[in-house]
This record gives sequence, C-alpha cells and structure tokens, in this order.
Amino acid sequence: MLYFLKMIGNKNGYTYYFVLIILLLSSCTIIRKVPEGKYYLGANSFEVKGGNFNKVEKSTLKQRFVNQLDDSSQTTVKDVLFLLHFITRPPIFDTAFAAASARNIEASMYHIGYYGAKTTYVADTIRKKVNVHYIVDAGNPTLIDTVSYFLKKPDIQEIVNNSLNKKVLEPNKPITKLAVTGEISRIVDTLRNHGYYKFTSAELRVRGDTTIAALTRIGDNPFEDLLLLAEAQAQKDSPKIKLAVVLNPTNDSSKLEQYRIRNIYVLPDFMSTDKLTDSFGISERKNDHYILRYHEWLFKVSFLARTIPLRSGDIFSQKKYNETLLNISKAGVWQSSNIRILEVPDSNVVDLVIELVPTKKYGFEAALEASYSAVTNTSNALAGNLFGISTNFSLTNRNIAKQAIRMTHSVRAGIELNNRNRTNTSLINSTELSYRNNITLPKLLTPIPRINNNRNLKGETFINTSLAFNNRLGLFNSQNINLNYGFSLKGKKDRRWSFRLLNAEFSYLFNETPTFQTILDQNPFLRYAYNTAFIFGTGASYSSVYRNPKHLISLTKERTFTANFEESGLTIGRILPILKKYKKTFVKTDFEYKYTVTYPKTALAFRMFMGIGIPVGKKDTTLPFFKQYFGGGSNSMRGWPVRGIGLGGQKLADITTNNTFNNRTGDFQFESNVEYRYIISRIIPNTLTLGGAVFVDAGNIWNIKNTTPGFTDSAQFKFQNFYKQLGVSAGTGFRLDFNYFVLRLDLGFRFKRPETSYINDGWHVPNIGFGDAFKKLFSGSIDNRKWRYENFNFTIGINYPF
Repeated sequence: MLYFLKMIGNKNGYTYYFVLIILLLSSCTIIRKVPEGKYYLGANSFEVKGGNFNKVEKSTLKQRFVNQLDDSSQTTVKDVLFLLHFITRPPIFDTAFAAASARNIEASMYHIGYYGAKTTYVADTIRKKVNVHYIVDAGNPTLIDTVSYFLKKPDIQEIVNNSLNKKVLEPNKPITKLAVTGEISRIVDTLRNHGYYKFTSAELRVRGDTTIAALTRIGDNPFEDLLLLAEAQAQKDSPKIKLAVVLNPTNDSSKLEQYRIRNIYVLPDFMSTDKLTDSFGISERKNDHYILRYHEWLFKVSFLARTIPLRSGDIFSQKKYNETLLNISKAGVWQSSNIRILEVPDSNVVDLVIELVPTKKYGFEAALEASYSAVTNTSNALAGNLFGISTNFSLTNRNIAKQAIRMTHSVRAGIELNNRNRTNTSLINSTELSYRNNITLPKLLTPIPRINNNRNLKGETFINTSLAFNNRLGLFNSQNINLNYGFSLKGKKDRRWSFRLLNAEFSYLFNETPTFQTILDQNPFLRYAYNTAFIFGTGASYSSVYRNPKHLISLTKERTFTANFEESGLTIGRILPILKKYKKTFVKTDFEYKYTVTYPKTALAFRMFMGIGIPVGKKDTTLPFFKQYFGGGSNSMRGWPVRGIGLGGQKLADITTNNTFNNRTGDFQFESNVEYRYIISRIIPNTLTLGGAVFVDAGNIWNIKNTTPGFTDSAQFKFQNFYKQLGVSAGTGFRLDFNYFVLRLDLGFRFKRPETSYINDGWHVPNIGFGDAFKKLFSGSIDNRKWRYENFNFTIGINYPF
C-alpha cells in the first residue's frame, strides 16, 4: 500500500489528495475486551425528523443528544493517530437503558420548545455487537401566543410594566426553558435595581393558560404548567400557549418591600480584624454620602466618589452594587473587595459596609527573552539566521497622588547575533535600547470640561511616551520617538470608543553605510521602507462585541466589530509647523468584522478585514513604513510568511540571488478568513485539549499610488485586477488548548498565487505527492527550498488567529 501511495503521489498530485481524503474518511473503530457471551453496545447514532432546523443545528442537536444518553448507554472512545478509534470494555446492551436514554432526549427537546417530540430507537445486532439508532420526531415547536403579568402589588406591577421593552418572552417565538428562566432573571434584576434587594426568582412563576382546568393548580415545578399545557395541545399542528407571570405566595413579606440605603461605610485599608465598633487606631471622616474609616490616609475622597456610584439616601440598586465591585477591581489598587449589607431592624433601610484590602503600591517585573529566526524561505540580505536575547525591566506605581493614577516605566535592552555572518564581519548584527513610560488616569481629562464632569461617562485617560535606539551594525542607526495622549470611553453592551487627541511619531534614520546604499539601489521599493518620517496628527477607534443570549442550540454566538481612523498633517499637524521637512501627510482607516459560532465540540469562525491609507500631497507616494499594512504569518494569510505576500501581482524576489529581500508592505489590504475548529481528544480533562482546524484565507495588499512613474505598476490597486491578484491559501492545523492559552501549529498551502495571475488567474494545486512530501517540506536542497518559498508556509502561533 505504501509503495502504491508513493507511486501515485510522485506521478499525480490530484490523485494523492483524493487517496489521502479517502484514507482519512475510512478511519476505523476497534473494540477491545468485549463482555464474553453477552450482547454489548457498539455505537449510538441519531436521526432528527421534522422541526425547524438547518443542517448545522441538526448536527449540534445530535451532539446534545450524546449528553442525554444514560450512563450505561455510553461508550468511551480513545483516538490514536487521529485515524484509529478504540473502545475498551463496552457496556452490556440493555433495552431499559436505551428506553431511558430516549426519554432523556425527549426531555431535552422540551427545553428548546418541542414539547410534542417523540423518540424511538432501533437496535441493529451484528453478532454480539448492538448499534442503537435513535429516531427523534421533533414535530412543531410550541409558540408563545400572549404574555401577561399579574403581580398583585401595584408598585411591583408598575416597575415591571415599564420594563417590558426588554422582555425575553415574545409572541410567536418558541417557548423554551431558557426563555422562561431568562424572563424570570430579567424581572428579578429589574426589581433588585429598584430597591427590592431581597427579591429572588423563587417569588415568581410562569403559568400557562388558566382557562384549561388541568393548569389551574400551582405545582412545585415552575415548568410543570407549561408541560401540562403542551400535552393538552400536542395534537395541534401549530401549538400555541398563553403565558402569565405571577407572584408566588411567600411567608416573608420583606422580600416584596423596597429598601433604601441609610449609611455607607467605606474601609479603604481594611484588615480582617477590623470592626465597625473599633475606635483605637481608626480615623473617621464623613461627607454627604460616605463614612470613611481608615488606618492610613491612602486615597482621596474624590477618587473614592468616582469609584463608588452608591450613595446614601438612594434606593438600593443591584446594578450600582455590581458596578461598584467592578470599578474597585479595575482600579488596580485593591487586591480584594467585599460589600456587606446590614439590615436595620424594623425598617426598610440598610447599611452598606465596603471592605477594601489594598495591594502594594509598587510593582517590579523583570524578564529575559530569547529568539531565533531561521530564514528558510529566502536568504535575507538584511538579516540571515538570527539569534537574539533581550532583558526587560518595568517599575509600576499604582497610586500616584492617592488617586489610583498608574505609571509604568519600562526599559528594554537587546542584542542580535548574526550566525550566518553575511552582511558584515561582526558577529553582532544589531543592538537595541528603549524606554517607555505609560500613564493611565482613572478619569476623563479632555479639553472639554463638560465631558470631564459628566458622571455618566465612564472612561480613562492615557499618556504614553517612548524612546528607542537601534544600531544595525554595518548598515544604519535609527532613533524612534513616540508620544500620544487621549482617552477612552466605555458604552453600553460592550461598546468602547478611544480618541487619540495627539499622536506624534518620529523615526530618524542616520549613519547609512555604503553597503546599505547598495541594498537600496538593488531593491528600489525599500526607499519607502527605510527613511526618516514624522507623523503628527490624531486618531480614533471604536469596538463593539455582541453575544446572542437567545440562541437556543449553539453554545455561543458572537460578533465583533472594530473600526480605526488615523490622520497626520491635516489637523494639528497642519496648524503646528514642526519638522515640516520630514512630516508625512495621510489619512488611514480600517475595519474588522469577526463572527464566531461555538458549539459543544466544534466552532465556525469568520473574519473580514479591510484597511486603506491614502498619502496626501505630491511628495508622499506611500504611507510611512511603520504605518503600512502587511499580510502573512500566523494571524493572517497563513500560506505566506510575515510580509511575504504582495504587493498586488508583483513577482517574488529571486531566491537564488545573494541579496534577496522580500519584505512586502502596502497602503491597502483586503483579507477574509474562514476556519472550522473541532476537538480531537481531551488529553487531560479540564487541563489540556487537542484540537484541529481546517482553514481558508484569501487576500492581498496593494499600493494606492503608482510608485514607478512611467511604467505599469503591478503593485498598484486596480479594481479590474482585484480578483486576479487575490491570494488564496488553505490548510490544516493543530491546537493545544491549555485553558489559559492555546498553542497553534498551522500548515498553509497556496492555491492561488498573485504573482502568477497571468496563468489561470493564479489558481494552481501545489505539486506535492505522498512520496516526496517529507523532502519538500523539510529538505534543505535549493529545489525544495524554492518550492516552499513559492507554495508553502508553516507557522506557530499563540491563541486563536481571530
């Protein structure tokens, strides 16, 4: 067989892929240590009939049914080499366990609105092995007809009526357990935000149509009434239900009472031995809203007031209670927090005690990093094989001016060794020294006082500066200075805005050597990459995350949208004449959309990105190098190395020459990615999971302007060439999920190469056979290196690419 595969692999790449797919799909299951002389369970399968399900939802339902099987109707499968599946000691088959599993599946269907679902099973016997096939006739979902609220107490009724625009139970939607519990939780949250802090879900019940006699009683199960009604309407083609949300009788009338806050005690440097009755060693201050009790005065009252939205005299609000805990956690100056609620006897008021344990004011971190870069795709004239080592030190002050203002000083020093020794006679390739200062203020500090004083706006202000010096021995020196100031705002539903009111970056190149000038002459496009540039402008960004809480079958459904805008030389850059000789004028904007559906054992992820930067003025033909877009690498077009794709249909550099440089960046980027993820094996439960992925990436980068006047520039974006110059790669990979991070290994093959767009629009199948796969992927010969350079890329990444 191996000889056969080798032969067909060498002769026909298409046949190789076909045979490989057949092998993967024909993986077998081996059963070991079967019960002697008894019928045993081999496999379970499921079939769903009826219902309003698409193919993906049916597949997810079947995964859900696996969890509903009785313990004695489940088999444990272990994978070996991803092709062989072993079942050891399968359970003895018993019709009672199969019947119990069928009932569990029906109960599971109740929870997603299919109350009339019926489940049967067929046992197929092969010798002593029994394969059980479950058939689920879903029928039609039970829909909500109307929803009414009868809450007896007028004040509670009024509060709930005013919040009906946010209700979860909606007419003509399926009645599900998730929707019922979601509506109960919503009402509980609404009432707790209006002072009913003792109100719980036990005080509510969702009942069916009381005109049916079978549903006039109240049982212990909050879902019992719905099930009874479903049985009464099971024979209808389109069953519907009338719902009523009512109060349960309670022996504790205080649960239906509204509470106000009397006193708020803030203990900003709390110790476990502290009590409210202590006076020795405790100082106390009072203002209109708080009673401050402290050992040492560590925080200003203005900072505490911004952090704690709770106020004495207000109606108790669970939302502000949670917001206070969140603000305290984000402040970064306390290591733990707790809020105790003390009821005042014979009254509808409570006292709050906020206990805060401070963290250390100063924090110090040190790290040592090492890296190795083996340039296998091309012989890089500016690099070669590199080994680098760097040290990083940072010192953080978490509480400047007693207002939780955070300042971090970071110093980085590194050295890079050229073990190929191609460009100079020195072993040292480059040195780096940098300093960075980050200041974060937990309040808004803008030129507009109205924004600063608006307590409904939650945000922070940042001031970041950095200075870096890099010495590329034998080539050039560079200095980089960066300063940006701005603020960010947090909105509702995971929305965030960020505004950079000042963004200044200066990259200064000097001490260029004749060797470096020779490289620029041989690679003209590098003159845009390595030059002195000054950016002086503003920027803004927006991001939002949406999760669908009503999706009944998938585990999560998430959409993320991000937009960025940046300009230089058009606003403050035009007003202030600073470094006009090097100043770059441009506008730049980009958008990114991500959509992920996660199922119990699989996930489907989609991403689309588009960014464009337009140089303004005659002297600039492209964006500065450090503002340009690039593709390739572990988080982009995985069939290409970092900065390895593009520009447009531009040819790849010749790998056989000694001064090859293939660093590609551009002013316009379009990219789309699709990835299907699946679990292969849970190696260590709850600790390490091995997963796999199949992905397709499409995209490229271009320049906006023609950078070679007088000639047709294949790197310039033209709409009529968009499809032809689009690169497409596909591949597979493995993921080691350690819960805290994911180690990712991806193998990407190029199926559409922009540089060959004149042949079949660039489409081709990488010429690799089963017999020569190892040589082409790992051999160091010039032919195999050239094949990898033109067709293949292997990447290692941390966490998911999108």
